Amino acid sequence: MNRRQFIIGALCTPVVLVLGIKSVATLRHYPLGQMLREIKALPADKLSSSGSWNVSEIFQHCAQSIRYSMTGYPQAKPALFQLTAGKAAFNTFVAKGSMHHPLDEAIPGAPELVKEVPNSVAQAELVYVLEQFIAWQDRLEPHFAFGELNKIDYFKAHYLHLQSHLSQISLS
Repeated sequence: MNRRQFIIGALCTPVVLVLGIKSVATLRHYPLGQMLREIKALPADKLSSSGSWNVSEIFQHCAQSIRYSMTGYPQAKPALFQLTAGKAAFNTFVAKGSMHHPLDEAIPGAPELVKEVPNSVAQAELVYVLEQFIAWQDRLEPHFAFGELNKIDYFKAHYLHLQSHLSQISLS
Protein backbone atom coordinates (compact mmCIF):
# COMPACT_ATOMS: atom_id res chain seq x y z
CA MET A 1 0.00 0.00 0.00
CA ASN A 2 1.40 3.36 -0.91
CA ARG A 3 1.19 6.52 1.15
CA ARG A 4 -1.61 8.04 -0.93
CA GLN A 5 -3.85 4.97 -0.47
CA PHE A 6 -3.14 4.96 3.25
CA ILE A 7 -4.09 8.64 3.63
CA ILE A 8 -7.27 8.22 1.59
CA GLY A 9 -8.20 5.14 3.61
CA ALA A 10 -7.49 6.90 6.90
CA LEU A 11 -9.69 9.84 5.89
CA CYS A 12 -12.55 7.75 4.49
CA THR A 13 -12.86 5.15 7.27
CA PRO A 14 -14.45 7.47 9.88
CA VAL A 15 -16.91 8.81 7.28
CA VAL A 16 -17.93 5.28 6.25
CA LEU A 17 -18.36 4.27 9.91
CA VAL A 18 -20.53 7.30 10.69
CA LEU A 19 -22.68 6.73 7.61
CA GLY A 20 -23.06 3.05 8.48
CA ILE A 21 -24.17 3.82 12.04
CA LYS A 22 -26.57 6.50 10.77
CA SER A 23 -28.03 4.04 8.22
CA VAL A 24 -28.70 1.39 10.86
CA ALA A 25 -30.10 4.07 13.19
CA THR A 26 -32.69 5.19 10.64
CA LEU A 27 -33.97 1.64 10.08
CA ARG A 28 -34.96 0.89 13.68
CA HIS A 29 -38.52 1.51 14.87
CA TYR A 30 -39.20 2.82 18.36
CA PRO A 31 -42.91 2.47 19.31
CA LEU A 32 -43.35 5.22 21.90
CA GLY A 33 -47.13 4.71 21.89
CA GLN A 34 -46.64 1.09 22.92
CA MET A 35 -44.24 2.21 25.66
CA LEU A 36 -46.94 4.62 26.88
CA ARG A 37 -49.49 1.78 27.11
CA GLU A 38 -46.99 -0.34 29.07
CA ILE A 39 -46.31 2.51 31.53
CA LYS A 40 -50.05 3.06 32.01
CA ALA A 41 -50.51 -0.64 32.80
CA LEU A 42 -47.86 -0.73 35.53
CA PRO A 43 -49.34 -1.25 39.04
CA ALA A 44 -47.74 1.81 40.69
CA ASP A 45 -48.20 0.54 44.25
CA LYS A 46 -46.45 -2.76 43.51
CA LEU A 47 -43.26 -1.44 41.91
CA SER A 48 -39.73 -1.30 43.27
CA SER A 49 -36.45 0.03 41.97
CA SER A 50 -33.08 -1.71 41.85
CA GLY A 51 -31.25 1.61 41.42
CA SER A 52 -30.38 4.50 43.68
CA TRP A 53 -33.55 6.38 42.67
CA ASN A 54 -36.91 5.09 43.82
CA VAL A 55 -39.69 4.40 41.29
CA SER A 56 -41.23 7.84 41.75
CA GLU A 57 -37.91 9.59 41.10
CA ILE A 58 -37.40 7.53 37.93
CA PHE A 59 -40.85 8.50 36.66
CA GLN A 60 -40.26 12.17 37.59
CA HIS A 61 -36.89 12.22 35.81
CA CYS A 62 -38.32 10.68 32.63
CA ALA A 63 -41.22 13.15 32.67
CA GLN A 64 -38.77 16.05 33.05
CA SER A 65 -36.79 14.89 30.04
CA ILE A 66 -39.85 14.57 27.83
CA ARG A 67 -41.29 17.90 29.01
CA TYR A 68 -38.01 19.70 28.30
CA SER A 69 -38.07 18.52 24.68
CA MET A 70 -41.20 20.70 24.33
CA THR A 71 -40.33 23.60 26.65
CA GLY A 72 -36.52 23.72 26.54
CA TYR A 73 -33.81 22.16 28.69
CA PRO A 74 -32.54 24.34 31.58
CA GLN A 75 -28.86 23.93 30.58
CA ALA A 76 -27.21 22.68 27.42
CA LYS A 77 -23.83 21.28 26.52
CA PRO A 78 -21.78 23.53 24.21
CA ALA A 79 -22.86 23.57 20.54
CA LEU A 80 -19.60 21.93 19.45
CA PHE A 81 -20.26 19.02 21.84
CA GLN A 82 -23.83 18.64 20.56
CA LEU A 83 -22.68 18.59 16.92
CA THR A 84 -19.88 16.08 17.49
CA ALA A 85 -19.94 13.80 20.53
CA GLY A 86 -23.66 14.36 21.17
CA LYS A 87 -24.75 13.44 17.64
CA ALA A 88 -22.34 10.48 17.57
CA ALA A 89 -23.70 9.19 20.90
CA PHE A 90 -27.31 9.59 19.77
CA ASN A 91 -26.72 7.75 16.49
CA THR A 92 -24.80 4.98 18.27
CA PHE A 93 -27.58 4.53 20.86
CA VAL A 94 -30.24 4.39 18.16
CA ALA A 95 -28.22 1.97 16.01
CA LYS A 96 -27.60 -0.31 19.03
CA GLY A 97 -31.19 -0.09 20.21
CA SER A 98 -30.17 0.83 23.74
CA MET A 99 -29.00 3.87 25.66
CA HIS A 100 -26.34 3.66 28.34
CA HIS A 101 -25.81 6.52 30.77
CA PRO A 102 -25.62 6.93 34.55
CA LEU A 103 -29.17 6.15 35.68
CA ASP A 104 -28.98 8.43 38.70
CA GLU A 105 -27.66 11.48 36.88
CA ALA A 106 -30.02 14.44 36.94
CA ILE A 107 -30.72 16.56 33.88
CA PRO A 108 -28.39 19.59 34.10
CA GLY A 109 -30.21 22.49 35.76
CA ALA A 110 -33.40 20.50 36.46
CA PRO A 111 -35.13 20.82 39.83
CA GLU A 112 -34.35 18.09 42.34
CA LEU A 113 -36.53 15.01 42.26
CA VAL A 114 -38.81 14.55 45.27
CA LYS A 115 -38.50 11.12 46.92
CA GLU A 116 -41.80 11.46 48.77
CA VAL A 117 -44.03 11.85 45.69
CA PRO A 118 -46.23 8.72 45.50
CA ASN A 119 -45.47 6.37 42.61
CA SER A 120 -49.02 6.77 41.28
CA VAL A 121 -48.68 10.57 41.11
CA ALA A 122 -45.30 10.42 39.35
CA GLN A 123 -46.61 7.74 36.98
CA ALA A 124 -49.67 9.90 36.14
CA GLU A 125 -47.37 12.85 35.43
CA LEU A 126 -45.20 10.72 33.13
CA VAL A 127 -48.25 9.41 31.27
CA TYR A 128 -49.63 12.94 30.87
CA VAL A 129 -46.33 14.33 29.57
CA LEU A 130 -45.89 11.40 27.18
CA GLU A 131 -49.40 11.91 25.79
CA GLN A 132 -48.66 15.62 25.43
CA PHE A 133 -45.42 14.89 23.57
CA ILE A 134 -46.99 12.35 21.20
CA ALA A 135 -49.69 14.90 20.27
CA TRP A 136 -47.22 17.84 20.12
CA GLN A 137 -47.33 19.78 16.84
CA ASP A 138 -45.17 22.78 17.72
CA ARG A 139 -41.43 23.23 17.44
CA LEU A 140 -39.31 20.92 19.57
CA GLU A 141 -36.44 22.32 21.60
CA PRO A 142 -32.84 21.12 21.16
CA HIS A 143 -31.78 18.26 23.40
CA PHE A 144 -29.21 19.36 25.99
CA ALA A 145 -26.62 16.82 24.72
CA PHE A 146 -27.83 15.66 21.28
CA GLY A 147 -28.73 19.11 19.91
CA GLU A 148 -31.47 19.59 17.31
CA LEU A 149 -33.72 16.55 16.94
CA ASN A 150 -36.81 16.20 14.80
CA LYS A 151 -39.96 14.51 16.12
CA ILE A 152 -38.94 11.07 14.85
CA ASP A 153 -35.52 11.37 16.47
CA TYR A 154 -37.08 12.55 19.72
CA PHE A 155 -39.40 9.52 19.62
CA LYS A 156 -36.25 7.39 19.46
CA ALA A 157 -34.44 9.33 22.19
CA HIS A 158 -37.40 9.24 24.59
CA TYR A 159 -38.10 5.56 23.90
CA LEU A 160 -34.48 4.58 24.58
CA HIS A 161 -34.29 6.82 27.66
CA LEU A 162 -37.47 5.30 29.09
CA GLN A 163 -36.32 1.78 28.26
CA SER A 164 -33.03 2.41 30.03
CA HIS A 165 -34.63 3.76 33.20
CA LEU A 166 -37.54 1.30 33.29
CA SER A 167 -35.01 -1.53 33.30
CA GLN A 168 -34.50 -0.69 37.00
CA ILE A 169 -38.19 -1.07 37.85
CA SER A 170 -39.76 -4.39 38.72
CA LEU A 171 -42.81 -5.78 40.48
CA SER A 172 -42.19 -6.11 44.21
